Amino acid sequence: MNTTNTPAAVIAPIPITAPDRLLRITWLADHAGLRIEGELDHSTLPALRRVLDSMASGGVGFCVDLNGLAFIDSGCMRALVNATTALHEGSGDQVLTLGSVPPQMRRLFELIGWNQVPGLRLQAAACPGCLKPGPAHS
Repeated sequence: MNTTNTPAAVIAPIPITAPDRLLRITWLADHAGLRIEGELDHSTLPALRRVLDSMASGGVGFCVDLNGLAFIDSGCMRALVNATTALHEGSGDQVLTLGSVPPQMRRLFELIGWNQVPGLRLQAAACPGCLKPGPAHS
């Protein structure tokens, strides 16, 4: 794995517990990116922002595999858009690819107009490299 694309300050998997929720974020083994499993809501938003900020600060486009996503609220969708904007504008037109985007999430992005954000790519299929999670980091 190329560790230059993996921010050392972020821990993965990151278990975040709320009364009945769990979020797990793992690094992808052979592609700059993350796999997100569980629920993204107000209680897990701070962890999502930390991870996205760390990835975007690397200045390299990356993928977020959403195959294991059970729920996402609008605040977390906004965090993905903000990370895209930071990456695209601050790092020379880099791209954030969302892979395995659930149809209802894609529809919300379209209704809001966020599917038109420069640097954001929505894919129904998994991103390259999303099939193999990388090792946990501490």
